Amino acid sequence: MKRFRFRLESVRAIRALAERSARERFGLAQQHLAATEAALRAAQLRRVELAEAINAARSGCFRPGEQSSSLSALTLARQAELDATRRRDEATTARERAREDWLAHRRRLQVIERLEEHARLAHREALDKAEQATLDELSSIAAARPSPRTA
Repeated sequence: MKRFRFRLESVRAIRALAERSARERFGLAQQHLAATEAALRAAQLRRVELAEAINAARSGCFRPGEQSSSLSALTLARQAELDATRRRDEATTARERAREDWLAHRRRLQVIERLEEHARLAHREALDKAEQATLDELSSIAAARPSPRTA
């Protein structure tokens, strides 16, 4: 009997490469999201620290120059936090798209893998049947031969 050969091997190889590439893109999107979340936390921390510093400075002598520069710095910190939030939201969306793309590629690959599994099983069953037929033939030949005692 012939060795097992899966006719869709090239399709499986191409789909496996596409799935691996999609998985890598998902991993990069995941890393990018983690980086944007860290940047958002840092922006939030800077804004909170700046607000606390401004509040602490208010308890002393009022200096209009310091107050206006502090408020403009706080406005810039708020804007940086909003920008970081927007970038995090974009990264979340990109990660979800990459995840869906990876899962779609994974499902396509699994279809081919299931086909290969079924083909291997059918091939194995055919081998077992051929082997059993050979054993039956040998048994029939042995049974048809005259025994050495009767001769």
